Amino acid sequence: MSGKRKSLMIRPEKQLDDCVDWLRVQKERMESELTLRAKEIGDYLIHYFFHDDLAELSSQSPTKNVSFKKLCERADLPFSEAALRRFIHVAVNFRYLPEAEARELPPSHHSVLYQVADPTERARIGRDAVESAASVRKLREMVKGKGRRRPGGGRKRASEFYKQWRQVVQAMQKLSAGLDEDIPLDREQINAVWRETRLVHDNLNKVIDRILESPVNKKTDET
Repeated sequence: MSGKRKSLMIRPEKQLDDCVDWLRVQKERMESELTLRAKEIGDYLIHYFFHDDLAELSSQSPTKNVSFKKLCERADLPFSEAALRRFIHVAVNFRYLPEAEARELPPSHHSVLYQVADPTERARIGRDAVESAASVRKLREMVKGKGRRRPGGGRKRASEFYKQWRQVVQAMQKLSAGLDEDIPLDREQINAVWRETRLVHDNLNKVIDRILESPVNKKTDET
């Protein structure tokens, strides 16, 4: 290897322009492939849990498809609940938009577009979004006032408190399931568990008291 230092190569501006154009094409291909993979998963979920029935999927009944809700609560789920719902949004939109246009929209755009309840209006806005290369923010503006609904058929997004609560419940279920086996703890660890168990107990009581004091709970008691 030569001991001479190589001179710094500065690419001409035209070559940089070519590089940007090439990267832009690759980005579009990646987004298209990502959208197709999301559609594939969404189609599977719609078929497996909703029997390809879009009316059942969009139902606002709190009792609709308990199995899908249980799936979303699984601690070993490789995707978040939000991601699964986004995949479903993509798959549904592919049934209303021409495939060539649906492929142009990233999954994040599909979730915003899914909020439009009227399929014809949704398809029109989707075409406009593709033609204008609208950003997610711009698409939200286009959707506003066009018969929006919350993603997931009107189901409210879980609060951060509820998400953390579900994690606590799942962790406790795992711990309880392992009680039939020997618990490898030394004396110091056992003492720590005992102290922390009392702390957990006290904090749970605080949570319960706070819930009992909430306006929603008081309103339920009154009715």
